[in-house]
Amino acid sequence: MSDFERLSEILKPYAEILNTKIWLCEKIGKRLSCIARAGEETYSESYVVYEDQKYVLFAERELSDDEKVKAEEIIRAVEKARG
Repeated sequence: MSDFERLSEILKPYAEILNTKIWLCEKIGKRLSCIARAGEETYSESYVVYEDQKYVLFAERELSDDEKVKAEEIIRAVEKARG
């Protein structure tokens, strides 16, 4: 299983809970590299729902404050999986 597939598996339950497509990008200099995604595509506008020095998490809808806590959980789970 590739790193992309493994990390996407981590995102799947969160995409279901949040009921939106989410994708995670890693910052590499001035560029973003998609490292995982999950959820059903709706071809709607994307929103930055979490950003730190290393990662940007996008969703196809804005998240409430309670849901943003889940976004932080996603980042922690990915960091743990990547070591």
